[in-house]
Amino acid sequence: MLDVKINREEFFKSFGITDEYFKSTELNWEELIKIYEDYTELVPYLEKEAEHILSKLIDTEGVHSVRRRVKRPIHLIEKIIRKGKKYSERGITVNNYKEIVTDLIGIRVLHLFKDDWKCIHGEITKLWDTKETPQINIRRGDYNIPDLKNNIQDLNCEIIVRDHGYRSIHYLVGVPITKKDEALVEIQVRTVFEEAWSEIDHLMRYPYDIDNPVITEYLAIFNRIVGSADEMGMFIKKMKKEFSNGKGMDDNCRELDLKFK
Repeated sequence: MLDVKINREEFFKSFGITDEYFKSTELNWEELIKIYEDYTELVPYLEKEAEHILSKLIDTEGVHSVRRRVKRPIHLIEKIIRKGKKYSERGITVNNYKEIVTDLIGIRVLHLFKDDWKCIHGEITKLWDTKETPQINIRRGDYNIPDLKNNIQDLNCEIIVRDHGYRSIHYLVGVPITKKDEALVEIQVRTVFEEAWSEIDHLMRYPYDIDNPVITEYLAIFNRIVGSADEMGMFIKKMKKEFSNGKGMDDNCRELDLKFK
């Protein structure tokens, strides 16, 4: 169900926004109301487009599942205020917010094995022109960076090293919603293990415990476990392939035993 009204006092209380903070953003409340009303009318079209995008990706080789979401109007306004001057300095208005907010539609494409993403990358770049260079977000220590760069040199991707363990590949594409409206869509591609960590990390950190040292420490441990699980998945995939090629089970079991001793 769509939001049908927005009350400033109740809104600020609900999201923990103070009048002082809002003033510091240099945003205009009346303009935010215009954005809210315009976006509320646009949401049904975004919902249909999100389903259309999902249907295009769900049968792609390597895809395990696809999730989609359309940002709710109330959360759009909260995000604009939370970003504050980042958006006000760009002069955000009802006429240009669809060009500034990049995740009105969010798509998550999940796959089982780390190397499955290349097939998915090929399908995404075949279906849509990307608005930005795709970003490969990796955890420091996950890869040998020169080897990774060599491995993706033909894919036109940018590598971003994340000290806090975030792993995902991001694409930004534009889709027509109406004759006069185009919306930006953020597509994230990650393994099912990375998705589990990301969901828990978001739940624990956002929006209040970002700097909690205890939470940070245990999420880091969990992140390393996720990385190990992805490596295990790749090793098992390789082992299955060797079984299919006639290599004996005893040989593979000895390799597995040596790898984890």
